Amino acid sequence: MTTGPRETGARTAREETLPGETVAMRVPPRSRWQVLLIEYELLDSFNADIQSRVWMSGLVLVGLSMVGLVFMATTLKSGGEETLTVIGLLGIVSTLLSLGWWILLRRLFTSQRITEYRRNEIERELGLRSGLYLTFLRDTRRADARRVSNLARQVSEGDEDLESNLTNVALSPAGQSWLPGFISDRLVWSLVPWLLIGTWIGLYLLKQ
Repeated sequence: MTTGPRETGARTAREETLPGETVAMRVPPRSRWQVLLIEYELLDSFNADIQSRVWMSGLVLVGLSMVGLVFMATTLKSGGEETLTVIGLLGIVSTLLSLGWWILLRRLFTSQRITEYRRNEIERELGLRSGLYLTFLRDTRRADARRVSNLARQVSEGDEDLESNLTNVALSPAGQSWLPGFISDRLVWSLVPWLLIGTWIGLYLLKQ
């Protein structure tokens, strides 16, 4: 059976198509660090963009909610049916917006954790430290020396220099935090929508 030129070309294209892992392995070793640095810069820009989106959207939501709450608390009379109707309607809209923003936060924080994980992988391979230090300090906040040592051994993956550096920075005065271990920026932002919802409920009950 004779094979046409079109079928031959398609088969050749399929044979030349390599999986992602094989393509990555074809990067020359002397150029791999350049590829990793470019990826690291892209991840850093993406992480900064996530932080900016969280802060900007959070400030807009909190700012508008506070303006509405203060205005209604100071201008609307208590006990009126019209007052309760207005507060109820605006409270429902604000609640829906807050819940939507909370869902958006979940997605953004998931992307941020994935970005952070990949950046740490690149830092291990290139001998960088800043991102690894920040992640390690967050995970070992208020941890004792024994737990810090165990976590440093796990994170370093056999790199004795990295293990020593992580342990030293976590136990140094610069690595000690006065905040409780469970408090983080992600936790604070995650609580904001529920605080706003609770405030609207409180205002409605107050005006009754």
